[in-house]
Order: sequence, then structure tokens, then C-alpha cells
Amino acid sequence: MANVETYFLQPFKTHRKRLVPGQRILAKTKHHALSEGARLGRTAEGVAVIFVSADDETGEVSALEVLERHGAIPEEFEEQIRAL
Repeated sequence: MANVETYFLQPFKTHRKRLVPGQRILAKTKHHALSEGARLGRTAEGVAVIFVSADDETGEVSALEVLERHGAIPEEFEEQIRAL
């Protein structure tokens, strides 16, 4: 059982006066995720940089962490992703 580490960016945009998630962007490394998050944070309404570690066979998540937040992020966002 090996753990797979994944980094991705979750951008947010306003739709009908509410912040909604946009298309997730997969990052190659932690450094790539953090630099892309900073870059997107200048133009997007909000961006969260997220790290997930999961078992490659079962898909069971062993770690989930929001590394950085840029701009507007819905208040309930972290609670929602931890519930998954």
C-alpha cells in the first residue's frame, strides 16, 4: 500500500452573487502548486492550494490540507472538502 501525494488548485468565481468552484487544476509538485496559486491569486477571485495524500489502491484519504488561500474563498469550503 503506497500513498499517492497530489497537489491541486481550486479556483473560485462569482456566479449569481455566490462564490462557486471552478475547474480544478492539477499541479506537478508542491512548488508548482504554490507558485501557480500565487500567480492565479492575482487574477482569479479566489484560489485554494490543496494537498491530498491517499492510498493508491483503496483511494482512502490519509491527509488533506489547504496549503494557501488567495482572494475570496467560501467560508464553508474547508469543512466541505474534509467531509469528502
